[in-house]
Amino acid sequence: MVIINPNPKQSILLFNSMKIVYIVFLILCTQNVQSQCLSAVNPVGGSTNLLVLEKHTLRFITFYRFNYGNRFFENAKHADFDLIKNANYNYLGYILGYGITNKLTLETELGYFINKTQKYNIDPEYSLTGSGFSNAVVSAKFGLFKDNFNRRYLSVSMGAKIPFTTKPQIVDGVELPIEVQPSNGAYGIVLQSFFVKENSERGLRYFVINRFESNFRNPQEYRLGSAFYTSFFISKHLMFPWLKGDWTAIIQLRNEIRGKDKIDCCDKESTGSILFFVSPQINYYLKEKWNFSAMLDIPVYQNFRGTQLGTKMGITFNVARDFPLIQQ
Repeated sequence: MVIINPNPKQSILLFNSMKIVYIVFLILCTQNVQSQCLSAVNPVGGSTNLLVLEKHTLRFITFYRFNYGNRFFENAKHADFDLIKNANYNYLGYILGYGITNKLTLETELGYFINKTQKYNIDPEYSLTGSGFSNAVVSAKFGLFKDNFNRRYLSVSMGAKIPFTTKPQIVDGVELPIEVQPSNGAYGIVLQSFFVKENSERGLRYFVINRFESNFRNPQEYRLGSAFYTSFFISKHLMFPWLKGDWTAIIQLRNEIRGKDKIDCCDKESTGSILFFVSPQINYYLKEKWNFSAMLDIPVYQNFRGTQLGTKMGITFNVARDFPLIQQ
């Protein structure tokens, strides 16, 4: 066999051309196989803005979330698809709330993806990573019902999703697929309800959070499917003589229902899901001012339309504090 060494400039040009073709192939191959179901929405019981704040009170919440998935599902069964090795994201979130009146609170949700990554199961290893701000949510929360005697409370909120940019992110000359874009680049609406029931004698607290998100089309005519989240919490104040400090144990049961995405006027394949998670959490209240929480997200049921990458685990750390700005 005779091997002819090509011209170095021709070799570089050929290599770059093959690399571009390969990247395009990867992006096209993942259009029908999604990993966007790595959930970024998970309320933290004990520190989330469950109810309206007192007048002139500012609440600051910040949290870090890591999510990882490495197994594909087709409906509720494991799939053999292995082009994508795994996906993960690291996310920083912020919630600011301010009590306008004792029945009205304004809130702002902000989030930043440190990374949103898909790793492909090829040799040499290749990955696509996006980073940046996700959509902001500006909302108003109303206190509808307050029964201090029976310790029952109900509030609702409505708000708007606002993208920081409507242009898709481009890295190294490649437009990233929607699965690793930090923002879908579209406006939307968010509706929520919060119900709380307390039993002070037993140190128990029950609460339910419902959240509905609907998205409009982005400039690329892509529309994320609507999503409905229901989270049921049971919290127990830990009162043991050997336990120092103010500790609360919380268990969360969460259901997520996502509709199919749309491109132009057509449904996108392999989008939409029904998911169920169990999330144990521990909360520490320091000096009656600071709330510290840690939570583990465990999927117990994942049912996807088509072939999609599921969640293996998620971890969240949370810090919150209220600041009375004007003493009553």
